[in-house]
Amino acid sequence: MSFTYDSPVFFDELDPNGHLHNARFAVHVERAQTALFEQLTGGAAAPAARVADLHYVVRELHVEFLAPVSEPGPMPVTLTGLKIGTTSATYGFSCGTDPVRATGHRVIVKVDPSTGRPAPWSDWYRTVFQELTA
Repeated sequence: MSFTYDSPVFFDELDPNGHLHNARFAVHVERAQTALFEQLTGGAAAPAARVADLHYVVRELHVEFLAPVSEPGPMPVTLTGLKIGTTSATYGFSCGTDPVRATGHRVIVKVDPSTGRPAPWSDWYRTVFQELTA
């Protein structure tokens, strides 16, 4: 199972060549991750009100660019769970379909909001993550 979010690409995200700027792909992956977490938890704007597992930092982002995005509009971003450790989780992603525009992975680390140190994932998060595992 995976999660897909139609992330809106805006005109001002296009570079001088008329393509989605490479740095913007990370923003669209982040939007998809946020949409997934909002769907799972109902969302919470204030950090103190968030589910504990939503206190995380990004450790790694790898993107392989395959084809340009050349116009504004919705771009499907699909997330799949790849691997979960004690404090880290790796998500695979693809941007676009027919053709896929970019693929890669993103590693997040849960942190304790009071100390900023890595903290273990809850059983709830582990269950949710396993549902996204290919």
